[in-house]
Amino acid sequence: MSKGGRADLYLGLAILSLVILVQGTLLSRVRIIGVGANLLLVTVVCWSLTRNVQEGLVWAFAGGLGIDLVSGLPLGTSSLALMPTCFLAGIGRSSIYAQNIFWPVLLVILATPLHGWLILLTQQLRAVPVDWVGSTVRIILPELVLNIVITLPVYPGLRWLAGRIGVPVMDV
Repeated sequence: MSKGGRADLYLGLAILSLVILVQGTLLSRVRIIGVGANLLLVTVVCWSLTRNVQEGLVWAFAGGLGIDLVSGLPLGTSSLALMPTCFLAGIGRSSIYAQNIFWPVLLVILATPLHGWLILLTQQLRAVPVDWVGSTVRIILPELVLNIVITLPVYPGLRWLAGRIGVPVMDV
């Protein structure tokens, strides 16, 4: 691994660790409209869109494990729910609409319910009773609003960062 590649890896790990720390401590305690924003989900979708799906999958897997350790979910639950959201960004990179500034917001709008429903499905597979409609209305939809709001600063920040470390960035 080259020196620049190693530095990029360490920077990525530092950012991912910071996201997990903020998500697991601050955002798990700060509730707006009854729920907290999912910074890790937004970061994974935006990173996958800015860099590539493969890096997004690595961030989804590692970040999901970190969140599971912090939140007490069964290990792998968050990773399993985050990884499919990366493929939405893969579709977005090749879209004719990829130049639109609202593309990351649209991807987060699609990724939030997908992620939430996958978490609910894993709970149901573990024989935990799940109220699909109630959870969607009371948790997933309000979280969607907050995720849209945090996408607006997160995406440009990650684009700037990717540009600083010499990575080709999708033009928006």
